[in-house]
Amino acid sequence: MVVGFDALDFEYLDRFDLPAFDTLRSDGVEAPLSSTFPPWTGSAWPSTYTGSTPDHHGAFSFFDFADHTPADAPILSRNEVRLPAIWDYLTARGASSIVVNVPVTHPADEIEGVLVPGYLAPEREPSHPSGVRSEISEAIGREYRIYSETETDSGAEAVDKLDSYVDLIRSRGEAAEYLLDAYDWEFAFVQVQKTDAVFHEFTEESAFERVYRAADEVLDTVRSAAPDANVVVCSDHGIGPVTGSQVAVNEILRREGFLESAPDGELPSLSDRKKTLDVTVNGNERTRGRPSVAARAASTAESVLRTAGLTPDDVYAVTKRLGVDEQVRRLLPEDVLDSARQGVDWGESRAYCRLAPELGVRLNVEGRDPEGVVPPDEYEATRDAIVDLLAGVTARDGDPVFEWVEPREAVYDGPAAEDACDVLFYPREMNHVVTTRVGGRPVNSADTYNHKQNGVFVAAGPSFAEASADAVPSPMSLTSVAPVALAASGYPVPERMTGEVPAGLGVPATRERYGNVSFAGGAADDDEGDVRDRLSDLGYL
Repeated sequence: MVVGFDALDFEYLDRFDLPAFDTLRSDGVEAPLSSTFPPWTGSAWPSTYTGSTPDHHGAFSFFDFADHTPADAPILSRNEVRLPAIWDYLTARGASSIVVNVPVTHPADEIEGVLVPGYLAPEREPSHPSGVRSEISEAIGREYRIYSETETDSGAEAVDKLDSYVDLIRSRGEAAEYLLDAYDWEFAFVQVQKTDAVFHEFTEESAFERVYRAADEVLDTVRSAAPDANVVVCSDHGIGPVTGSQVAVNEILRREGFLESAPDGELPSLSDRKKTLDVTVNGNERTRGRPSVAARAASTAESVLRTAGLTPDDVYAVTKRLGVDEQVRRLLPEDVLDSARQGVDWGESRAYCRLAPELGVRLNVEGRDPEGVVPPDEYEATRDAIVDLLAGVTARDGDPVFEWVEPREAVYDGPAAEDACDVLFYPREMNHVVTTRVGGRPVNSADTYNHKQNGVFVAAGPSFAEASADAVPSPMSLTSVAPVALAASGYPVPERMTGEVPAGLGVPATRERYGNVSFAGGAADDDEGDVRDRLSDLGYL
């Protein structure tokens, strides 16, 4: 059984009183778990369940940017993840799985067992088999939901939002408990998302602790439902305070002539797109089309600022120096401040940062991108100039904000690498955040919570009885989770997985080709690899 908690971090496991986590940790072996690049939900959870890095499975973001302009790119789905998941390999061997709430699993695979999609799916996304969500709702005594009741309600009171987070987490445990008892299974994967969201939406330690305690209840529930199972707890990345800089990559590109701005240049926003997923607010459908109070305030704020010749960043910098920035934040929410900024002219820009979590810049190349303007013979020179530009960006203390800035082939070498950004960068110690905004100062101070590279791995159960904590890599790789889960279940690790089973876990592991394995996005056939190898040997590839 894999129990995934988004952004779970040892810092908070150590800080709070969490009996179920403490018991698991004392029973088993643990290690920091290094996320893939980039360390975000959209790319990291597919890496967890495929056992492979993004340049192999093809999911780099929250959106499917292939053949789309950034403004009209659809939300990422399972169809864009190009490799089988753990449960697909098991289905090919006739083994049954239960999968609950794992991100990027819609549309649901027709697997042997049960699959209930999670994050990024529309709220009413069907599960497999048909009708199982209604069955779960009846069993737990309330509607089973993917998102909380206050998910996109910007006007919700903080206490109501936190209550809805805790209620949603508890429903995960109740749903898993029912399915683990009602269905036969050899493998289960249960995921909790709000252990990440609470850090993005709240700043109070009490809120973090309350959500972690609810997560602890889920772990206790699923372990009680399957007391003899091997259990792996993992997270897709860590989380913690960010005290460095906020880096406006698109504004930096604009100032150097790589990006053209436009007042109506829509920037991809996951929070905005989530409002199209049929998420309900307090049980009622959200009314679409009518401007919110914040949006109406934004229009007024924009007019006032422009009349005064100021940008929101100018105002905020002054308020911070005066020590009243928190009061201003409360009066002017972030979406109000953002409204006065420009967007990106996607068709006229030579390069842009499409989405902050990609941690990269995409060149707009003729013949490759839908509205390409960079001639192919200028690609290398343009990219080199952007690498040099970003490598020279410094924080207020004079240190570079990026630990490294590289062309994508220095980071990725898998078959899906061509869909990644052309220039990639990594914030120094993950203590700086990237923003896609256009306008204002390129570098501002940051005071928030955001993702960290290392998450959590804890394993306990019969298959880990010979594990040696001293021999387990520190950190382990996130891509090890799938191979470890299969090996601990007594199945061979597919050769196409890039992850490994660390010897220190004491779990015997063999590699094997699984042949043709079908999944939601298509099929993977090892025979194709055999053909390619033979053609390569003959000099045709």
